[in-house]
Amino acid sequence: MMEEVFTRERIKTYFWLIFAPPFGLYRVLSRKSEFRRSEQWVWTMIVLITLVTYVKLIITG
Repeated sequence: MMEEVFTRERIKTYFWLIFAPPFGLYRVLSRKSEFRRSEQWVWTMIVLITLVTYVKLIITG
């Protein structure tokens, strides 16, 4: 059975992951999220790495 990958909620979550990573991560990890456990881990790692990179750029200039 083919799973629908680009549902309306997933597209909104992708938008938030790009423009507001903390809120996007909240949407990925919420109880009513459509993301599988493996997808949640991947998105969590991507957001954490992105935020660490932003902080390093701010500190080092």
